[in-house]
Amino acid sequence: MCATHSRRAPIHVARVFGVLIALATVPGVAAARPVGSVPIEPATLGSGLIDPSSPVVRAVGSFLLVAAFGGGILVRRRDLLDRAIADTMARPAVAALYGLVAYGLVAFAGLYANDLLTRIGLAGPPVGYLAPVVLGVGLSLLGGLGFLVVGTIVTDLIGGRRARSGLVVGAALSAVGWLFLPAVGAALVWVAVASVGVGGLTRTWIHSSRTAPADVEG
Repeated sequence: MCATHSRRAPIHVARVFGVLIALATVPGVAAARPVGSVPIEPATLGSGLIDPSSPVVRAVGSFLLVAAFGGGILVRRRDLLDRAIADTMARPAVAALYGLVAYGLVAFAGLYANDLLTRIGLAGPPVGYLAPVVLGVGLSLLGGLGFLVVGTIVTDLIGGRRARSGLVVGAALSAVGWLFLPAVGAALVWVAVASVGVGGLTRTWIHSSRTAPADVEG
């Protein structure tokens, strides 16, 4: 019975995610004018559906981003997931703080690269696009890994580690904030939750880099 319930967990999460999207769109539907009073132009309708400022579009984008990058990590580096979970659970109280350090390091690297390209006169296309692309990929990898770790930890608490289910749970968690919070608040929550997932690895890396010279000298 427990195994059957565990296998159905991703389905339940997907259903909840769909319900949340539906609820987020209800206010807009309720506020809509009668069809007969205002003609609906196809171009306007199409642009509204893909409006990047729409909470639904942002939520779906976050879900797909975490699913893509987290899924890539799951396929290519499953060992990284297991280490990240172990390191995070070893010191969960400080995981978020170390995760924010990881985001700060990636942001600093991207901004430094952009400044360097500007100084040498390569800020324009196509080379100038390199720094923003690297920054975006780096932040996305942190987010994908972070939510994959958090989602898999949730499956641990439910009754057994299931990485694929954890990916679905993590991607759904990443989308919830974008549905109900302003953009700035949703971004802060997104980074904070993802930081919990990458904080363990960051803490281990920082402390191991500090002790390595002492080990060599000894």
